[in-house]
Amino acid sequence: MPSLAADGAEITIVQPAGPQTMDACQAAVSSTGRILKLNVLESLTEIDAINGGAIPRLATSWEQDEEGAWLFDLRQGVTFHDGTPLTPEAVKYSFERMLDPALSCDAYVFVFSGITVNVEAVDEDTVRIVTDPVQPILPLMAEALPIVPLSTPRNEITRTPLGTGPYAFTNWDTQTSVTLERYDGYWGDKPAVEKANFVWREEASVRGAMVDVGEADIALSIGEQDARDTDIVFQSAEMSRIKINKDRPPFDDLRVRKALNYAIDRQGLIGTLVNANLKLANQVVGPSVFGYNPDLGQYEYNPDEAKRLLDEARADGVPVDTPIRMISISGSSTFSNQDEVIEAIISMWKQVGLTATNEPLEMGLFRNSIRRDNFEPGRAPTLVFSNHDNTTGDAGMSVSSRYHSSNMTADLPVGEDAIKAMDALIDSGMAAVGEERREIFQEILRQQHEEVVTEVWLFQMVNIIRISERINYEPNARTNAVIELSDISFN
Repeated sequence: MPSLAADGAEITIVQPAGPQTMDACQAAVSSTGRILKLNVLESLTEIDAINGGAIPRLATSWEQDEEGAWLFDLRQGVTFHDGTPLTPEAVKYSFERMLDPALSCDAYVFVFSGITVNVEAVDEDTVRIVTDPVQPILPLMAEALPIVPLSTPRNEITRTPLGTGPYAFTNWDTQTSVTLERYDGYWGDKPAVEKANFVWREEASVRGAMVDVGEADIALSIGEQDARDTDIVFQSAEMSRIKINKDRPPFDDLRVRKALNYAIDRQGLIGTLVNANLKLANQVVGPSVFGYNPDLGQYEYNPDEAKRLLDEARADGVPVDTPIRMISISGSSTFSNQDEVIEAIISMWKQVGLTATNEPLEMGLFRNSIRRDNFEPGRAPTLVFSNHDNTTGDAGMSVSSRYHSSNMTADLPVGEDAIKAMDALIDSGMAAVGEERREIFQEILRQQHEEVVTEVWLFQMVNIIRISERINYEPNARTNAVIELSDISFN
């Protein structure tokens, strides 16, 4: 087994919450992904952080054949951290493991749900991936599926991840830290950082102070009230939202869902509880993503209209006075002031006659709570405070994961006929290319915003990061989900 770097340049990164897992299976969760992705784990492709789109990683090139399958040429000279080589068999094993419904891996739940995938070894350097239905953006989708060696347990979650990246996992103390060390057998350029410690502190002010006193080199999610001129404000790919679970009254009534939107003074939160550089969101993707709909309006702050809609619904027997449960992620990096933002929104709802309480959950409980197959009979009407990001550059990755019924966490319309119609529209969009694809996605986003009203959209997020003077690091749109240690150098 190739040796790890024994000493040298060491850094510490402090994030809002610790990881719940160290398995490639759940690397889409930011508290895990920013540690593992592109550091320990690599996929066939990666997403260009600046321009979007798929670029080579473990695959050097790819093409679609006349049958709609994709051929990926594998990079030569790549070894896993256990010393075994990258092979077509390892790629096939990784896809089969990650797409096993029993494991509920992120790639299956959010990207490949409802899609049949078969990986074939063409020769020792090439894999052929067949999907049903055909996926025109499979190179983008492949980024979500890290490649692991055959020694990774097939039917269980592992605590000791192995990958092909420039860093190898060395230790995870679940209470305090995760440590990575540079892997000297890496196929690519040798990074400057030799050892990285990821630690977590819930309070934004504490994270910032750790950089000030030399205990950390990077502090994530600095609070608006704690920010300094020397901190870096950067545009994130995240869209913050409140998901409306429409499985029970009063949220199965369109008027109530619209009232939730009209009752919030989003603009009043900007520059006070959230960063002054935030822009209002009105759909699941941002303006740079293919399929974004530029013609959608905003639900402007209109408490009188919210009251009117609620009064009308109440008169028709809708139980609008039922107490509402809002669940959120404790220690989330969506907002540094997340709890304060939620309480402000709950206060605005109270002014129009809606009663809600916030229930922060640790990540594992949160993930289980948002699955439809885990909904408890008799539970309170539920809202979910969360965020969604899309760095791929294509809206298909968002509409399929957020609005298609094959995904157990999707936001569905009310009624079986409406669900089937939305599924069919998404399926047609995912199979289309070019301008037809764009137009279908724009229509999906229009329906979601104007007719289904499945979410309360809040902001196109920015984040604030504090960096010590001893290092150079330039954050990008994916920094909140991935911190590529190879991008860090020393002064």
